[in-house]
Amino acid sequence: MRPHPIENTYFKYLCTAALLLGIQLLTFYIRIQGVEHIPEGQFTETDSYLYHWQANIIAENGKLPARDMDRWLPLGRDNTQLLSLYPYVLAYTHKLLPWLPLYDIQLYAPAICFTLGLGVLFLFLSRCYSLIFAAIVGLILATLPGSIERSAAGFGDRDAWCWMFGVLAVTSYLWKEEMAPGWRRYLATALAGFIVFLGSLSWEAFGLFLLIILSVELYKFCTTDTEQHLKEYLLYILMFVPWLYLISPAYRSGYGFSTHLFALTLAPPLVVFVLRGSRYLLLKHIYLLHTHGRKLAGGLTLLGIAIGLGYFFIQIDSLVTTTFTFHENRLMKSVTELADPTFQYWIGRYGLVLATGSVGLIIGSLELGKPKVISLRTALFLFFLTTFGRDLFNDWIGINNCNLLFFASIILAAFAISIIWFQRDTQENTPQKTVMLIAIVWFLLWGSLSRGALRHDFFTGVPLAFGTAWFLCYYIPHHIQDLKSLKILNTNIRERFAAVCITITVLGALLFLPGVLGYAKRSIHAATYMRKPRPGRGSIAETFQWIKTSLPPNTVIAAHWGYGGQLNVLGNINTVIDHDHYIHHWIHLYYRHVFCAQSEREALEFLKTHKATHLMLTEWGLTTYADQYSYIGSNEKDDRHFQLYKLVRENTPIGTAYQMKMQKTGTPLTFIDINRSDPETLIITANFRDKTTIKVPVNISTTQTSADIGNGGLILFFDPEKRLNNAYYVPPIGWDSLAVKIFLRREHSTAFVPIYPINGEATAKVKIWEIHYPSNINTNDKYLATEPEQHATENEHLNDHKH
Repeated sequence: MRPHPIENTYFKYLCTAALLLGIQLLTFYIRIQGVEHIPEGQFTETDSYLYHWQANIIAENGKLPARDMDRWLPLGRDNTQLLSLYPYVLAYTHKLLPWLPLYDIQLYAPAICFTLGLGVLFLFLSRCYSLIFAAIVGLILATLPGSIERSAAGFGDRDAWCWMFGVLAVTSYLWKEEMAPGWRRYLATALAGFIVFLGSLSWEAFGLFLLIILSVELYKFCTTDTEQHLKEYLLYILMFVPWLYLISPAYRSGYGFSTHLFALTLAPPLVVFVLRGSRYLLLKHIYLLHTHGRKLAGGLTLLGIAIGLGYFFIQIDSLVTTTFTFHENRLMKSVTELADPTFQYWIGRYGLVLATGSVGLIIGSLELGKPKVISLRTALFLFFLTTFGRDLFNDWIGINNCNLLFFASIILAAFAISIIWFQRDTQENTPQKTVMLIAIVWFLLWGSLSRGALRHDFFTGVPLAFGTAWFLCYYIPHHIQDLKSLKILNTNIRERFAAVCITITVLGALLFLPGVLGYAKRSIHAATYMRKPRPGRGSIAETFQWIKTSLPPNTVIAAHWGYGGQLNVLGNINTVIDHDHYIHHWIHLYYRHVFCAQSEREALEFLKTHKATHLMLTEWGLTTYADQYSYIGSNEKDDRHFQLYKLVRENTPIGTAYQMKMQKTGTPLTFIDINRSDPETLIITANFRDKTTIKVPVNISTTQTSADIGNGGLILFFDPEKRLNNAYYVPPIGWDSLAVKIFLRREHSTAFVPIYPINGEATAKVKIWEIHYPSNINTNDKYLATEPEQHATENEHLNDHKH
């Protein structure tokens, strides 16, 4: 007797609910594993402090002020250029649930957002494909280290929030596409547009998800002979385009990093509407065009692409200096998260899923069609090699050739998809093919961005998981008969049973293969240790606590930009620059005129202009990061670029001088000989590359001391037993810099009064000076410049607030 259909339906719902609950519990469980390692009040990402700072302001005042006068002094931070939905949601969640501390809400927000987004993706894929397909995608995304790092509890940034809205925007759009015409479809369309509105109020780059959706609109446009659902599309864009323009100044008058928000997010959907509306009017009023709907669509699409490319090349100079993706100034090059990912990086975060997911998309692209001229498979394969194996190909064929092949793969993929569109019949369109198109476009778009900035790899997990599921659920079962023919499988075995066994085996291998190929054993590690708490436990955390309890709230500290948000939140004081990179030129000016300053007057003028009351420097900022900081502070000729070069001890015969040699070659100094003239004095002989030598006496210390050797100087670190532990050579431009003078050489005027550490310990890792400005030090407007060459649009906005 066959089961009743209702019973089958209930059983399916039960299985779906059970799998959904299991995957969500696993997702959330993995992502909260590192919470116990995070000190109270801290996060594992620097940007988290900005959103915590904003959320606290909103919780207290109900909204953000137009300008934050506690940061980026003396002008303050223009909050109207921010998309701050995320801190607003954090703050108002706390207001609605006052028993939940705001910190705890933000602490767990990434894990909650990712879990919710994954649940929606699971439900959509189970409806569009199958329960097993959705379960594989869910399991992979739940356990991928690359998907865990930025969604683990404690991360506190908005990445998981934006990922959730990206998934919701795409799935809600595809969901409404499956619905029959009627009021329910219009309601679903309005919901899909509203989700785009929320996402676009959360992140400046959310327009990239919109571009993925618009690829489907163009797909429908180019594969149909007449216009369909034009009113529906109009409703869709009316849900976000006018409201974003009216609500957020960043979309109508953006500057700095918001300069091109309108062009990225609002212009593309409007252009597509104009293209569709134009064809509709032309087909309606020009009889001769009735049989050429697709050709007309193709011509209009090429026109739209030409307009986009024209805008890009006309605005290329502005894009390079303002758009985050293209920004290549010295500051952006120093940001670790914008570095190029290596092949080892990809394998460490995605294991074999990197290959199986890409192969699944490459083979699955055949679902879209088989163009006669250009193969989409070839383009995707070339894209895979030049994106994920970029560093390997750079070594093999050179950087320029690798980049050339990468751009060629993008162009070939675009042409291949275009040819497929014009070869397709309307009747061939299916939800599965539309989803495959979405996955491929997602793969190309976010893969391209990840290629040049490893922070974006968080968004590449979705197409890789989708491609892996397609490979396991469709490609393998399709070739069971071939395996039987080759006698790899027993001819009597049932194909369905064989497919299930092979799928489980391959999935298990992806998860648990030894070495770097199987990634599952790194899942908990990714949540717990891949991101360490900032500032963690140690000298910098102790410093922030001292600042909070010992300095007044109106204190303004000039410090490394990465400490800005932490000083605001953990120190409860004001700052000059921070990790927001609002005016990146000020960060350059700080390092040039304070860290690398060649005179105290130069530094004092900058600090007074920015109303700084204190200066904070760290030992590692000099011994480890002087190279990076001085690079940011130098001009195009690297005029103030320096680093501290470490010397290492050489094995010398007994009875000869103690010798330390430069660890790095090419420096003026080659090695130093050290002799003890008496129990309290060392005689150091500096040997230079030009064969000159200089002898200087050095008093033996129990902490740290310095020695001027003419062509630069030496920094010597002793232990409490007066043994020399470390030595660094500082070239002349660094030796004369303010940071080296006051931190390592301990030479400064009465303008810089050391106040921390309170015991005056010379070997302290963090030091703070109170600034006493001499009467002859004046402010100078050149230190308020926002661009090396004045950027009119940005300066016009900033200058409005100078007074």
